[in-house]
Amino acid sequence: MSAPAPGTLVLLRHGESVYNAENRFTGLLDVDLSDRGVHEAELAGAQLAAACAQDPSLVPHRVLTSPLVRASATAAIVAAALPGPPPLVPEWRLVERHYGAFTDDLRESVRAEYGETAYWEYRRSFDHRPPPVEEGSEAAARVADTFGRLPDAARSGMRRDTESLSDVVHRLEPLWEATSEALDRGENLLVVGHGNSLRAFVMLVDRLTAPEVQVLNIPTGIPLVHRFTRQVPDDGAHPGRQAHRGPSSGGVHLVPVHRGGRYLDADRAEAALADLERRGGT
Repeated sequence: MSAPAPGTLVLLRHGESVYNAENRFTGLLDVDLSDRGVHEAELAGAQLAAACAQDPSLVPHRVLTSPLVRASATAAIVAAALPGPPPLVPEWRLVERHYGAFTDDLRESVRAEYGETAYWEYRRSFDHRPPPVEEGSEAAARVADTFGRLPDAARSGMRRDTESLSDVVHRLEPLWEATSEALDRGENLLVVGHGNSLRAFVMLVDRLTAPEVQVLNIPTGIPLVHRFTRQVPDDGAHPGRQAHRGPSSGGVHLVPVHRGGRYLDADRAEAALADLERRGGT
């Protein structure tokens, strides 16, 4: 009996949060969706439902979501619009990057305090970590509250002070391994996360290099579809990506049909990405 066709992966960044609207570093703070964010989630649900009606391979069997409320609320709104609806599965590895001392600060304030070069290194480089969150600060207390509501595995598996994007990639690797195994079994999945946790996840899905992920932006509330084919790996062709490929079975692994995926609403994504670029990225 032949193996089923690989499943379809849909990635979705949560709708705009109240901190997105204020241009603050949110990180692990658990903040609500803005009114615009609720509308973005509703629109994403309607668009994905319409696409599912035309193409059943888009119907997710499960929805994997960050447990932070801006993501879980988005996931619930979208799932309610889909056939089933599919069950929601919280995945702590999808929580947003820990922004350390920048948590709760306005981006422009950080930019003024640290200077242009350091600001962009902290925001967009692969390996730079922001300064650690200050013990005893209000931000530290709010981050600790988030950690207190995450499972024990998160408290032992994440840095408690600050994270680089590389750290986020590292904590997402086991989730990508499990996700790619499910896709290989023919399961369709919707993954709802945050700007940086999804940038890190896309690095694993598309085997991006560090320079490629540094310029990657992901807009809020627009489903991004990845379809896959099975391929015998040729590691020599992509030496810089060997560390980020998914698990293989019998010498075969999943490769995206379109590297980078395809947005369901390409026009809206193009406009949103241009706006993100003007504002300095995800």
